[in-house]
Amino acid sequence: MDSGSVASLLFEAGSLMLIGMVFVFSFLGLLIVGIHLIARFCEAFPGEKAEPSAHLKESSANLSRNNQAVQPGIDGNVIAAISAAIHTHRQNSKK
Repeated sequence: MDSGSVASLLFEAGSLMLIGMVFVFSFLGLLIVGIHLIARFCEAFPGEKAEPSAHLKESSANLSRNNQAVQPGIDGNVIAAISAAIHTHRQNSKK
């Protein structure tokens, strides 16, 4: 191999690396600027807050055994069955 060709290959590799790093740095900088602009836009125009529906208010009022809010659409019997299965599994794995 000729030392001139090695030097030119190293120069080409360095320039490609530099171009790639500049591209990534520019992209991330634009991404940060865009996020800040969107944040300022959202602060300037907050919009209306949606009120939770009556169904969600009732569901959040009900608490399970572990004082966790019951998610809407999940039956209490299903939660009880899952809790019993976990309890049985833990009891059997101790043996």
